[in-house]
Amino acid sequence: MKKKKKVLIITVVIIAILGISGANIAIKSKKSNVTMVQTTPILREDIESRIQSTGTIFSMDKRDVISDVEEKIEKIHVQEGDKVEKEQILMELDKTDILYRIKDSKLRLSIEMEGLKQLEQEGSKEFEIQLSNAKIRYEDAKNTYERNMELYEEGIITKVEFEKSKDDMDQLYNDYLLAEDRLKNSNRDNEVTIQKQKIELARIEVEKLEKELQNYTIKSPITGTIVDTNISESGIIKSHTTLMSIQDLEHLEIILDINEYDASKIEVGDPVEITGDSFEGKVYEGEIKYVGSIAKSSEQGQSNENVVEVKVDIKNNDEFLKPGFSAKVDILTDKKVDALSVPYEAIFTKKGGEKVIFTVSEEGIVKEHTIKTGISSNFSIEVIGSIEEGSTVILNPTEEIKDGDQVIADKVM
Repeated sequence: MKKKKKVLIITVVIIAILGISGANIAIKSKKSNVTMVQTTPILREDIESRIQSTGTIFSMDKRDVISDVEEKIEKIHVQEGDKVEKEQILMELDKTDILYRIKDSKLRLSIEMEGLKQLEQEGSKEFEIQLSNAKIRYEDAKNTYERNMELYEEGIITKVEFEKSKDDMDQLYNDYLLAEDRLKNSNRDNEVTIQKQKIELARIEVEKLEKELQNYTIKSPITGTIVDTNISESGIIKSHTTLMSIQDLEHLEIILDINEYDASKIEVGDPVEITGDSFEGKVYEGEIKYVGSIAKSSEQGQSNENVVEVKVDIKNNDEFLKPGFSAKVDILTDKKVDALSVPYEAIFTKKGGEKVIFTVSEEGIVKEHTIKTGISSNFSIEVIGSIEEGSTVILNPTEEIKDGDQVIADKVM
């Protein structure tokens, strides 16, 4: 009997062990069909869309001072590092030669004006006198002819004497007509016109030289600081050569190249935070003031990309910022308060371009949601659709994930 009991007990134990092993195998088999996924909750938060880049600080207004004339320097009033106002005298050139030329041109103008005065006074008086004398002689000859006609008819004078008086009258009448014609066709008016033209040319020359005289006093074209000088040791400057460089150090801007994708998001007026290694610890405020209307090619490493020039106006400039410094900019392009957001990794784009996310219920059942995306930050993106805050969403979903699937969620915070 005892032997039979031992066999029965051993048999029950073996059956129990086999039963437990079979159950474990069944559970494992069942679990092997369930996908393990990483998940995170859908959050409601304020999202800011920002673009970071690096640019160079420049003066908004910078000018090179040049001379339009070649002349010896008479006096220099400023030096490198000086702050100057617009129209402030920087240097003066020797005016000896130009002043002599102005004096000479004024003298020639005076001579031409005197010539006109004499022409206007004389007028056509000479021709008028000639006409008057011709008329008197003709009238005297006419009276003599008429008197001789009576004397000839009375037989007092001969026919020869009578005919001579007629010829004299005819000759003097012709002289009278010639004098009248000379007066009528006098060139005196033409001479006056020509003289007036000479006066105008002389006046233009005086005005030209007086305007040129202004070039001998070199003034600052802007308000700023002299950052560089290039004046010859000989004291003689050449025309159209840079003498000084002046920059407005109180009004600075940052110029940077933004890739075409990011540039399309930037608008004039967008706020900017400015930092830099050269002014570590200080943060400056700025604003987008210019976005280029065309793109240009820029070499980046081994590849080319299209970039757009963007300019940032620095609002709170101080002495720590200098032209030539590099600056890091953080551009706020958009902002949305209280938006539903998920990490980029939660969005799955189908072949047709449709965007979806997959949520997981407490029971581990997958639900597919078609969504639209809105504003994005560096780490998350706004999602718009039939979803709720706090829902669990799958990260890095694949094509194998389907609506209604059973999964095991591994939450990632």
